[in-house]
Amino acid sequence: MKLARNLGITALAFSALAQAQVKNSEATTQTVMRTARIIQALPEMNQLNELVRNQPDPSKISPLRQIIVEKVLAGSLEVDATIAQIDNEIAQSNEVRGYLSDKRDRAVNRANLLSIVSGGTLGATSAGLQLPSGDNKASSLVGIAAGVLSSTLAISGIRAQKGGTRLFDFSSNMLAELLDRPALADSRYDPIVWTFLNDVAPTEEEGLTRKERLIQTWITLKRTDPASTSAGRNKIDRVTSKPSDKLPLTIDDLEDRSAMLEDVRAKISFLKRDLAALLLSLPAQ
Repeated sequence: MKLARNLGITALAFSALAQAQVKNSEATTQTVMRTARIIQALPEMNQLNELVRNQPDPSKISPLRQIIVEKVLAGSLEVDATIAQIDNEIAQSNEVRGYLSDKRDRAVNRANLLSIVSGGTLGATSAGLQLPSGDNKASSLVGIAAGVLSSTLAISGIRAQKGGTRLFDFSSNMLAELLDRPALADSRYDPIVWTFLNDVAPTEEEGLTRKERLIQTWITLKRTDPASTSAGRNKIDRVTSKPSDKLPLTIDDLEDRSAMLEDVRAKISFLKRDLAALLLSLPAQ
């Protein structure tokens, strides 16, 4: 009886494992075929699968396999070129942001230091005026001056926390096409990458394309506001600006721009994984 029960449990375990393997295989096949469609290799993939099922003739399989490999390589190079352009813009944005941050920090530190020095000096002077003659009037005036000066310097430091602005004069705006703004000639996405971004990911539960999911994430994280609002349009104009726009960007604008570009870069990188899966699925020559 015990042996029968153990055999039953083992059979169920093998059945569950087999079902899981079938589901994983189906998911992998779907991903491979979606990737083949994106790189415009779907006709060749269908022909190749048909040959493998019915007539595994190497002389017919090899030419189709070579065409698919070439299209995979072209797609991979397009991804690399897009990522390189994004990386350049991120680097330039971070450089300008670093310059503004250093300038802001120096201004804040200077204001804080002057506030401490002036407050301490005038405070000591106020106390010293009382010692010889007990002249409270002069001492009070100096004390008031110390308070006013310290407050003024403190307010100056608070205002300096925001930092200054600077034009972003690097010829790249890789967020523009995603956010429906005019893109520079070298900031347009290659067809394969653009198709991938406008495709729905297999794991997407709400039916959003990768591009739509990125935008929704940015709104949720307050990187930008919806494009239907005035604040959203203004923010989008700044994070997609090009040199001819002459838009001054703040530290926050540059930080958001870099973070959004990094999100796009990460999303596009998944196409490399899918291309690798497609290659691994090809039959041997």
